Amino acid sequence: MEFKAVAGWRRSVRFFEPWREVEREKIQAIMEAVHRAPRVLEVDFVRTVVVYRDQLKDHELTAMKMPTTTAQVDMAPVYVFFYADLEALPRAATGDNFRELMARGVLNRSHGWTESFLEEQVLPYLRGIIDHPDRITMRTRTPDGDIEGPSVSRAHLSLARSAIGIAQEHALLAAFDEGLGAQLSALNTNIANGILGVPNTWTTSSPMLLGYHGESRETGGQRPREPFEEDFFEMRYGHPFYREPAVVDRLTAAEMIQPTAPLPWRKDELRALARKFGLPD
Repeated sequence: MEFKAVAGWRRSVRFFEPWREVEREKIQAIMEAVHRAPRVLEVDFVRTVVVYRDQLKDHELTAMKMPTTTAQVDMAPVYVFFYADLEALPRAATGDNFRELMARGVLNRSHGWTESFLEEQVLPYLRGIIDHPDRITMRTRTPDGDIEGPSVSRAHLSLARSAIGIAQEHALLAAFDEGLGAQLSALNTNIANGILGVPNTWTTSSPMLLGYHGESRETGGQRPREPFEEDFFEMRYGHPFYREPAVVDRLTAAEMIQPTAPLPWRKDELRALARKFGLPD
């Protein structure tokens, strides 16, 4: 699909075909998109663990569920857990990754990138983030109890979680481009971390459920949003960014902007889906 159509067709899918496996090549395509996502401060933070629902033991899946977890977790055949490796920033603070990018013509003298700039400005800035005194202690919950991890600065953790957010967005858009459905969902990542054996230097955020649509692609229509003018401003707060109707028309034709939920037939579809999957009507 064209990018605008991918952005328009992305939904939080809640009905998956639980019996239909996702081809490994499509999962790889999603990981390739994540691999090419922008990197915060050029730091290689992002890690993922791809988990196949049917390869989990029943008690492991049960332990991962949250009080708000609903049927889509049982239906989705694949879960993608996103992490940021907190040790990546100290590695970057050696400067080796920046030197490689300078050698490859990515970070250039025209923009001030020299060895002295790196040593006198960039690396002290990164070390200041790493060593900042406002800190928290990382913890991983396992069946045998909590494991205490390293202490990291809040600024460090914020950068790492920003990197995860960028990766999640790339993954979501790539999933829909591959003809799949996806949703960021609540799972007990503390429990999952112990089951998956990830290092206690990795921090995480919402995993992505992945599978084939068990409902229509429209899923009842695009989710409603607050008025455009309440979110976007130009030059200063209080001066709304003008929403040009002709641009709205162009993006509607490109399928980025689509009819808002609920579409007229959505309630009928939901009743049919409940019967199809043996769920409450």
